[in-house]
Amino acid sequence: MVKPLIQRQLIPKTLSYKPCAIMMGRISTGKTTLVNLLCGTQHEVGEGEGSFTRNLFLNDTSCGNNAFSLIDTPGTNSSSETYKHAILLRADLTATKINTIFIIIEYHCRFDNMIDNYYEVEQLVYNYVNKVVVLISHWDQSKNSQNNYEEICKKFQNEYPTLNNLIFYSERSSKAELANLIYGCVSNMEKDKLEIKDEQFFLKFNVYQMKTKLKVSYNEYQRKAILLSKEYTELILSVQCQSVEDKDEVIHMTIVYFKDEMEALLNEFRAKHGLDMVELDYYVFVVKLEKENVKICYDFVERAVPLMSYNLFDNKDPRNLIKRCPYCQLIWFKTEGYDGTTTCGNSDFKSNSINKKVFWKYKMRRKGGKLQWEKTPIEKETPEQKLEETLKDQNAASSKRVGCGKQF
Repeated sequence: MVKPLIQRQLIPKTLSYKPCAIMMGRISTGKTTLVNLLCGTQHEVGEGEGSFTRNLFLNDTSCGNNAFSLIDTPGTNSSSETYKHAILLRADLTATKINTIFIIIEYHCRFDNMIDNYYEVEQLVYNYVNKVVVLISHWDQSKNSQNNYEEICKKFQNEYPTLNNLIFYSERSSKAELANLIYGCVSNMEKDKLEIKDEQFFLKFNVYQMKTKLKVSYNEYQRKAILLSKEYTELILSVQCQSVEDKDEVIHMTIVYFKDEMEALLNEFRAKHGLDMVELDYYVFVVKLEKENVKICYDFVERAVPLMSYNLFDNKDPRNLIKRCPYCQLIWFKTEGYDGTTTCGNSDFKSNSINKKVFWKYKMRRKGGKLQWEKTPIEKETPEQKLEETLKDQNAASSKRVGCGKQF
């Protein structure tokens, strides 16, 4: 293991919202690898001259003491598909409010090369250097880590005195320790909406504006998305329940339903307009829609979460870790997984007899064009289903499996 190091140790702050950071850097510095490590994702990673990051991903961390989100970006020095990477990078930076900008620099025995690489990447976010933290990757390649650590910190301090912090790590570092160091930086910065003006963007990248047809399509999508956001916002503000627990469940469920509807809206436009556009223009259009989706969903969550009785993003709150299965009534403590559905049990069942339909205590539906929520009845199993599952549980007893294996 390679212990991660930080230039200036910070005390992490407890926030009432889930903060967000963005990863920038040249190709093959390890941006996507780091995001996969901290978030448990499996985004494509590659080597060579081309960048493999071609989609806008907002990822939630799955390790460390506190929850936060990370946005991966394409390499800033891609020699192929430069237009696409430039559009995506700008969308990543401006999609939602950002607490911290992490610029990843690969360790090099010639420290001047690291300084030069940082300067190149920093140019697009020059107006936000107060939010920048440098991550030195591949730290295990250092032959004299303690001396090199001190020299690199001193060199960056001399060249960039306003630089916020430096973190040194490798793939062999503890992901929990690294996540905690990163969160310390993120939680000590205010979230801000970054603005990259056209003249600054076009100066850095030789790109062109979207064509009229794309603008019309985008405006249509935006109009529908705003109406959808307004409809769901009115719904959560009007929630009346018999208990605080039920209100929390309704609002939590509404957040998930809203994200699903926004994703469906995006897919609808992909299918409708994709064949009518050349690849380059279509890519710009889709990235713009993805950016708008991230922003609208993020804003909706910020409006919904304060209406709940607890912080949905507090990893230490037992209500985010303990759940009762609505089918077999067993109570579970979450040891691993991700936001979304979970499986009742200490192992996943593969039998076809298991109902894989996700269970929510409440459900959404539209009546007369108006969005409403109502309580969901738990479906009763037939005698045949009960017998089949009983036999299955008996056969699995030797492996100490517990739970009904259904999703909720």
